Amino acid sequence: MPENDVLQAIVANLEKINGRLDTIEKRLDKIEQRLERIEQRIDKVEQRLDKVEQRLDKVEQRLDKVEERLDKVEKRLDIVEMRLDKLEERVAKLEEDVQVIKQDIVILKENDKELTRRMNAVYDQVAFLTEFRTEMIMFRDEVYKRFDNLEQQTGRLKEGFEYLRDMTVEHEIDIRFLKRVVRAS
Repeated sequence: MPENDVLQAIVANLEKINGRLDTIEKRLDKIEQRLERIEQRIDKVEQRLDKVEQRLDKVEQRLDKVEERLDKVEKRLDIVEMRLDKLEERVAKLEEDVQVIKQDIVILKENDKELTRRMNAVYDQVAFLTEFRTEMIMFRDEVYKRFDNLEQQTGRLKEGFEYLRDMTVEHEIDIRFLKRVVRAS
C-alpha cells in the first residue's frame, strides 16, 4: 500500500479515533454532568441528613428531658397518692370520730333532758322554798308581833300580878288582923 493510502488510513483511523474520543468525551461529559448532579443531589441529601440528624439530636434531647420530667411527674404522682392515702385515712378516722361524737351527742341530749327535768324540779323546789321562806318571814313577823303583844300582856299581867300580890299581902294582913281580933274577942 502506498504511503498515501497508509497515511489516509491512519488519518481515517485517527478521525475515527477522534470521533470515538469525541463521543467518549461527550459521554464522559454527560457522565460528569450526571455525576455532578448526583453529587449535588448527594450534597443536598447530606445537608438534609445533617438537618435530620440535628433535629434527631434535638428530639433525643427533648425526649431525654421529657423522660426526666415524666419521671419527676411519676414521683410527684406517687407522693400525691401517698398524701391522698393519708388524707383518706384521716377522713376515715374523722368519720369514726364523728360517729363517736354523734353517739356522745345522743347521750348528752338524753342527759340534757334528765338535767332539764331535774333543774325544773329544783326550780319548783326553789319556788316552793322561796314561797315557804316568804311565809316563814311573814310567820316570824307575826310571831314577833305576838311576842311583843305577849310581852306587853305579860308586863301588864306582871303588873296585875304584883298588884294582886300586894293586894293579897294586904288582905292577908287584914285577915290576920281580923283573925286576931276574932280570937281576942
